[in-house]
Amino acid sequence: MSFTGIFSTKDGLVALADSKGSIHEGDKLTKDINRTPQKLFAFPSGVAVTYGANQFLLQNPNQIFSKKINVEDFVLDYLSKHITLDSNFFEDLLVKMGSSSSNQPVNFIVGRKIREGEYRLEHHQVGFDHYVQKVASNGQWYFIGGDDLYVQTFHQMDLLKEKTSASHLQSFLSGRLQMLIQFYDDILSYNSVGGSVQSFIFR
Repeated sequence: MSFTGIFSTKDGLVALADSKGSIHEGDKLTKDINRTPQKLFAFPSGVAVTYGANQFLLQNPNQIFSKKINVEDFVLDYLSKHITLDSNFFEDLLVKMGSSSSNQPVNFIVGRKIREGEYRLEHHQVGFDHYVQKVASNGQWYFIGGDDLYVQTFHQMDLLKEKTSASHLQSFLSGRLQMLIQFYDDILSYNSVGGSVQSFIFR
């Protein structure tokens, strides 16, 4: 799991992400000690964060074994050739994830600059056999996702009063997420959110 989000303010987008990777061992989650997956990606026209699966299997019909692909490698490879995460990116990911029924959904929250002072938030979920896109409605100024406990906690906060500027909101969100990680580390048998907190302002 993860906790990530993008928040829209009058002077920019604030992207937030943890950096912990988890893997299933039997029916339990445990920390992936071999990876620190990148979940935050900036590009010329916006910023994206990911949550959910951070790897997927690519099955080639001419090969016996599936190839394991890191989501961040797939994203970074695409951005090295294109200036944004566009519809072709999500279509390509859907085709590749459709090669193995064991693939779990990958979620993307994307913030884009439309014009000065105006931003658009999108949520994309890509699974083995489905693709769903949602655009934020009027008045919906942030998308968050990942571990349900963190999502509920952030929804219960009065975030509007912290929306005075992108810089202030970035500082508040980063500090609050780090505090929650430390708190849940102490009381949960396994905290699926952790690592260093990543944040970025896109203007």
